[in-house]
Amino acid sequence: MKHSVCRDLAPAYIDKLTSEETNEQIEEHMNQCEECRDYLNKMKEDLFLDDENEEKKDKRSIDYFKKVRTKNRKRTLVIVSSLLAIFLALITAYYFVFVNMWLANSGNVETNIQNHDTAVTLSFKAKKDNHYIITTDAKTDEGYTDTIFVYEKRNDFSTPAKLLQDGVNITYTFLDENTLLLDNGKEKKLTDDDRVSIQYKDKTDVIPIKDLYDTE
Repeated sequence: MKHSVCRDLAPAYIDKLTSEETNEQIEEHMNQCEECRDYLNKMKEDLFLDDENEEKKDKRSIDYFKKVRTKNRKRTLVIVSSLLAIFLALITAYYFVFVNMWLANSGNVETNIQNHDTAVTLSFKAKKDNHYIITTDAKTDEGYTDTIFVYEKRNDFSTPAKLLQDGVNITYTFLDENTLLLDNGKEKKLTDDDRVSIQYKDKTDVIPIKDLYDTE
């Protein structure tokens, strides 16, 4: 067998792709030719190093994906923990706002309308001991209150003391019986459609704002 033929067949021989007859011819030639034998051994070493490098590369890839997976797990844990904290905060807020505070029955609220010259004040006070009234009001685009929600609350120390007053007052300032002075200093000409709605749990009182001016 010629040197060139042996070297051309070397890769197939190493990969065990050649026939038994060809293998015998190659091995017979290498036994007689040190040069081809060294060539074949060098090729085997190179292939071994290539395989080893490929294995290291695969291992690095696996290690990289493990690190990415670990980071993603940590990131997911942080997100889940944050969402859980927000959920608990919302539950706590719900408990204090909607469980410990509720729309009051009108019978549990002392509601008065008081006139002081051109100012008319709606006052709300709890009739039960250790109970307080909290109101939330909605204003129109023009700036005066047209809806008042009346809530009742126990003194469970979950609300700052400054919010737990003996009474809550909402004041309307009139220039005359048909004109309201707004907080921004503007004047509002009243019509029969301008009303204030007071929301209790058991009923809703609707009062024309003009009528507040005439209340004694």
